[in-house]
Amino acid sequence: MPEHEDYAIGAIDGKSSASYVVDEMRRSFKPPGAGVPTTPAEKIDVSLSEVQNSIREQQMLIEQDLQSALSKASTHVTDSQSVDTLLAVSQQVASVVSQGNEAVRSNSQHLGELISLLGNQLSMQQAKADRQVAQALQKAVCSLADAQSAMFQSMAISEMAHYVKGADQVVKDIIAPGQVQ
Repeated sequence: MPEHEDYAIGAIDGKSSASYVVDEMRRSFKPPGAGVPTTPAEKIDVSLSEVQNSIREQQMLIEQDLQSALSKASTHVTDSQSVDTLLAVSQQVASVVSQGNEAVRSNSQHLGELISLLGNQLSMQQAKADRQVAQALQKAVCSLADAQSAMFQSMAISEMAHYVKGADQVVKDIIAPGQVQ
């Protein structure tokens, strides 16, 4: 009878815990019919194994969500740094312009470089924002497809439940007259 262990979340032997859990699930998988539990302890062990596998699956999903959140946070930090750069360059331009026409004439080459840098930074930000829009729309389409699939699955399950209730009613109808006699 296999023993089940609790596995720590985090890296294990250089592997991420998600890949470790998947490896463990594969290692401990028993194909259907590999042994029918006969004793109460074996039945409890099988049930416990199912619960533990579900918990491991939830751990993997949570870790994936965490990784996604960390990735988004990293993107936001990078975006913040880009915006800070835009602000600093625009403040440098404003500083020169605020000194009047003479300062603009005498610093025209530097001012042109700053304005060119500002334009380049804005172009990069625009391209990045456009990519983010495309990615978000792609995720939305995938989510809608997943929702449609789940709705069809729900409808199929509901239909099966309806058939089971009908079959149950048939059995009750057959038993009821027999009990009266």
